[in-house]
Amino acid sequence: MKRWQFNKRSSTLADMSMNRVLLYELILKGALVGVIAGICGATYRYLILESEHWRWHMMDGISYEQMLIWLGVMVVFAFVVDKLLKWAPLSGGSGIPQIEGEMLGLFDMKPYRTLISKMIGGVITGFAGFSVGREGPAVQIGGSAGKIVSYWMHSGLREQRILTSAGAGAGLAAAFSAPVSGAMFVFEEVHKSFYPYLVVPTFVATLISNYITVSIFGLDPALGFTVTTGMPLDYFPVLLLVGVVMGLCGVFFCRMIFLFKHLFDAVQVSRFFKLVTTFVVVALIGFDSQLLLGGGNDLVAHLAFESHGVWLLLGIVIGKILLTTFCYGSGAQGGIFLPMLVIGAASGAFCESLFASLSLISGDFTAQFVICAMGGMLAAAMRTPILAILLVLEMTNSFSNIYAIGTVTIVAYLVAELLKEPPIYDSLLQAMTGQSNLESVQTFFQTKVPVVATYIDIPLQDLQLPDGTLIVSIRRNGTYIVPLGDVRLESGDELQVSCERGKLKEAKMYFQSVHY
Repeated sequence: MKRWQFNKRSSTLADMSMNRVLLYELILKGALVGVIAGICGATYRYLILESEHWRWHMMDGISYEQMLIWLGVMVVFAFVVDKLLKWAPLSGGSGIPQIEGEMLGLFDMKPYRTLISKMIGGVITGFAGFSVGREGPAVQIGGSAGKIVSYWMHSGLREQRILTSAGAGAGLAAAFSAPVSGAMFVFEEVHKSFYPYLVVPTFVATLISNYITVSIFGLDPALGFTVTTGMPLDYFPVLLLVGVVMGLCGVFFCRMIFLFKHLFDAVQVSRFFKLVTTFVVVALIGFDSQLLLGGGNDLVAHLAFESHGVWLLLGIVIGKILLTTFCYGSGAQGGIFLPMLVIGAASGAFCESLFASLSLISGDFTAQFVICAMGGMLAAAMRTPILAILLVLEMTNSFSNIYAIGTVTIVAYLVAELLKEPPIYDSLLQAMTGQSNLESVQTFFQTKVPVVATYIDIPLQDLQLPDGTLIVSIRRNGTYIVPLGDVRLESGDELQVSCERGKLKEAKMYFQSVHY
């Protein structure tokens, strides 16, 4: 009998003991996932950073003869990446949609192959100068590590998904050195829900992963700078404008992603030829200037603390959007998480420079505008405002700017909602699966019946639940109750609920409805 079939238990004392045992086991397994995902994620991050530094030194003052050799190397890189993608098809692109699809049962990635292909391919694209990020791949690398641990432990499907999720959070924590944000990413983006058996092992994994990243590898938070001076309160109207700009920028970026994907798909040539074209174009751009190449981690600090002209900043924003979406369209390993932050940073610096030239603001608050715009960009593209705010705060230790970051983030989020642009990773998952509608995919969440809930003491068969919603199990005072039609809910009951993904918000709101 599977351990997760709670409704088969009868003894209250035995149930409570077994629940503790399960939780302790998940803590230990989460710790193991954190160790492996942390080592793999930190190694990947370190190799990406080193490869980018090698490229900068190698291409600094490169001659035409050396450039021809470099173009030849690009063809070899394209060949290797093409072979890796054939060997592990789910290793291409970001990695975040793949993890989300894994949680929904749409994918069943081969973790060993995926981990190896993602690491090798990601280092190659980073070395070549692709404008892609390491964070999405780190999520999939960590998720693969979590799934590998579940294989070792002979876990059931539910525990396998929990450990895979914990590994994904640990991977993001290793990429950003931001453990809380890594965990929040799992809750808000991947699962879009919280429940104890997910929360506890995920936090354990992200904290251990961050410890490995910082203590063993000596890697600092990804952006490497802090902003301790707060934005003046009288800049609130200006922040609203920045929020609108970032909402529009996020929507534009999402649409450009799919424009280039469609263009690449429309070209009737082999994937190898498409990869060669991408590698060569990136190399030629780098021959002229490396400003737009790579994920752009170092560029953010330059944008925050160095003055740049309005037109140069606008050029960086447009150039980074075009190059990132072009590189991502090729299907090679690499994500868009860090490039979105860089685009947000450049947009924030552009807004500050423009407003200063128009005398709408005074003083030098470039760094504050940069971090606010980064949060807005993430919220507009991903539709995860809590994660966006928390990640920027955690990476820059800018808690004195929480109101400013929150303002820009929420406004950008609302602009994207009003324009009805779907979240980027949901759209990418939909494109990968070929399904026109993922809203009907089943998902689960846990909730607790409020003391004054509107549906207390009503037989389950008489509840007006949202369509597609089903109460799977009821836990009352340590005992699991089979949810038969004549059972009545009581305050404090812990519910496991199944619903359609598109009606997750509606279902959660129903179970939180109370009498006033």
